[in-house]
Amino acid sequence: MAAHAHGPSRLYRFVAGWCGALVLLLVWQLATVQSDSMFFPTPLEIAADVRERWFSAGLSNGIVTEAFHVDILPSLYRLALGLLIAWVVGISLGVLLGRVRVVAETVEPLLHFMRALPGPVLLPLALVLVGTGTSMRVSLIAFGAVWPVLFNTYSAVRQVPEGYIENARVARVSRPALLFRVILPAAGAGIFTGIRVSTSLGIILLIASELVAASDGIGFGLTQSQRSFQFLAMWSFIVALSLLGYLSNLLFSSVEAGVLRWHRLQMAVNS
Repeated sequence: MAAHAHGPSRLYRFVAGWCGALVLLLVWQLATVQSDSMFFPTPLEIAADVRERWFSAGLSNGIVTEAFHVDILPSLYRLALGLLIAWVVGISLGVLLGRVRVVAETVEPLLHFMRALPGPVLLPLALVLVGTGTSMRVSLIAFGAVWPVLFNTYSAVRQVPEGYIENARVARVSRPALLFRVILPAAGAGIFTGIRVSTSLGIILLIASELVAASDGIGFGLTQSQRSFQFLAMWSFIVALSLLGYLSNLLFSSVEAGVLRWHRLQMAVNS
């Protein structure tokens, strides 16, 4: 009965969301199809340019074009590496702070001070210290994206019921098993919230870093098309950026739902 109760509501939200998007695109199409403005191409023109620019190589060549390897892949690599570093560091430090109160009380003020530094403001310093290559952009993404993961993990770990930990100790569970089978699963919701926020910040920092001294990537392509008055190409890069954010959120929402559902089922069985 519960599945039937939740199923239609989820389906309704899904259909309603896409219907709203389609209505918006239809209004955009009707508003721009009769216009001669070069600044606002129609959605169909943008979609055609996206396909031609990045996905017109044919099946024999893997669909994606050479432009895709220049415009999109470098950004995906920088974002993935920067976020991975941020997640590993953030979750590790968050668990440490959440379990060792002395460490938390010692370093928490410093961490709050560093978190208050906006990532884009550090871009000139990163250019001087790290240079203009991929390392600078990955470092900037990792620094800016680590804080939501760290503090959400810290808060979630502190809120893990002590009863879970005491039961594990009574059962003589080892420390690694306690961490991976009790603490992290119980804090999973908070950790995934931090991951999703950090992903959004990472995309913002990625584009900010690629606007300066870059030779490839979405941010570089966006800047070049704007400077050369290629407004259709500019809209294509904006769409690519939007799709990157949407697909990232969709991916992590699916992973989060699966992981947390598994944890809830396991807790129900154990209880």
